[in-house]
Amino acid sequence: MMIRDIIQKQGEVIFRYRGYIPLFILPVMLFVLQDSEWIELQFGDLVDDVYDWACFGISMAGIVLRVATVGFLPRRTSGRNTRKGQVADELNTTGMYSIVRHPLYLANTVILIGFLLATGSFLFTMVGLLACCLHYERVTCAEESFLLDQYGVQYSSWADTTPAFFPQTSLWIPPKRQFCWRTALKREYQTAFGVIIVFTLLDYVEDLLALGSLELEVEMTALFLFASVVFLLLRYLHKKTRLLHVAGR
Repeated sequence: MMIRDIIQKQGEVIFRYRGYIPLFILPVMLFVLQDSEWIELQFGDLVDDVYDWACFGISMAGIVLRVATVGFLPRRTSGRNTRKGQVADELNTTGMYSIVRHPLYLANTVILIGFLLATGSFLFTMVGLLACCLHYERVTCAEESFLLDQYGVQYSSWADTTPAFFPQTSLWIPPKRQFCWRTALKREYQTAFGVIIVFTLLDYVEDLLALGSLELEVEMTALFLFASVVFLLLRYLHKKTRLLHVAGR
């Protein structure tokens, strides 16, 4: 089997079991977090708080990028894949997809950078980014093979002029559809809440592992409680009503 085909097959497997991948990272992260309070111990609480919120801001920038992408998209495209196979009823080539071929993977990487930096280990951050690159190299290979089979020349022409991962803003083409807040909320509220959960847990776990005690993280805990209420509300609207449903989105 050619190396290209091996990478593609690996990408299909990784995508199918992507939800379990963080379980392999968790033990390493717990080990790294034992030394995560070195910034606070060396520079003080203020610098540590600024650093933690900067990391949170990086991850939230990834959420903003995801929202700016999915808010313009039709249903059954861009990440709406399932275990039964990839789904792409339409080739997205405008909006964020006019400047980069994989804006959602780029956004996920930005979110991951915030998580990795929050551990306070720059070595772990570099290793994590390397693993992320290997991960998405395989996933995108499988995805692009699928899209090339489905759209042929249309896809290859777009791919020839659009960078895979590093945006080129000069290529910007306005989205074909108007931005839909209901679609963005429906698709991204779980991801945004997940980011807040991770940072809340990081705050408490790093205190427990590095300092041997728990300290009340007032700001992050307050944000978590507020986000929990919003999450439950959106979850109810999504599952029990049609308020967030938009035809074709």
